[in-house]
Amino acid sequence: MKSKLINFIRWPAFVSLVLLVSLLIINQILSPGYLNKAYITNFLGSNGPLIMSSIGLSIVLISGGMDISVDGIMSLINVVYITLSESGMQTILILVICILVGLFCGIINGLFVGYLRITPILTTFATSSLFSGIALWIMPSPRGSVPKGLLNWYYSWLGGFGAPILFLLIIVIGWFIIRKSKLGIMLYAVGANKENSYLSGINVYRVQFISYVLAALFYTISAISMTTYFSGGDATVASALTMKAITACVIGGVLLSGGVGDGIGAAFGATSLGLAITTVLAIVKNAFFQDFASGVLMLIAVIGCTLLNRYIANKFSKKGVVINAEKD
Repeated sequence: MKSKLINFIRWPAFVSLVLLVSLLIINQILSPGYLNKAYITNFLGSNGPLIMSSIGLSIVLISGGMDISVDGIMSLINVVYITLSESGMQTILILVICILVGLFCGIINGLFVGYLRITPILTTFATSSLFSGIALWIMPSPRGSVPKGLLNWYYSWLGGFGAPILFLLIIVIGWFIIRKSKLGIMLYAVGANKENSYLSGINVYRVQFISYVLAALFYTISAISMTTYFSGGDATVASALTMKAITACVIGGVLLSGGVGDGIGAAFGATSLGLAITTVLAIVKNAFFQDFASGVLMLIAVIGCTLLNRYIANKFSKKGVVINAEKD
């Protein structure tokens, strides 16, 4: 029993889970009964893309990479989705094309980082500009709407409560499948030590390549959900998402150096971030002060969670407890 408790506490996502529960309690004290169906539906609709993209980004970070093209890929999917919808194409075909476009973006990132060994942050910075530029070229100004049938389903399925959860559930199941597979083990191994992984027979370059492709698939599903929720096309719709996703991953215990973390922790971090920012926006009425307050809050959350995770690791380390990269 004690060993299970220790394993739970040293789970990289533990601190972000505590933060999430604390924020839920604080919001309940400030606004009793706020956690109703309408709030949950709106929260998942507006913050679901951040939660889903953070889980996707965690795959790349765990493997030792970095991806700052999240917003570029999601913006491109958004405008492709709306443009195809305006042409009268069938919804199923639109979704298939969006997924293929997203995978193509992931393949580009994976080829340059995985096989050509170009620095991840430089590669994804360049591809982010490329994808965003293509999105702006396709759609210079916001316009359009999603297919009426899909929109009706999104807002009516289980009374509008089910669709956002369904998209999130697809991502979470996808993460668990990856996490429990041989690929998941290799992602952690490569992120922890590329040289040792290579010597042990792991194809490091292929693993890195796959991590970017899978992450792009997750971003694509997130972008489809986001586009359906907002029901419109805008080439700048995801412009601030990359930094928030990275912040969410750090809050969730995912190390930027690789090898440590959990997609569920990233989801906890993104949810906590969404709750905190929503609270700030509700309390701070001055629009010019909101960005400052949100930035300070994110900084405090990142520093606090990082220091707490470090303290937990050091505490168990001094007691002779072996710290693994993954939760047992």
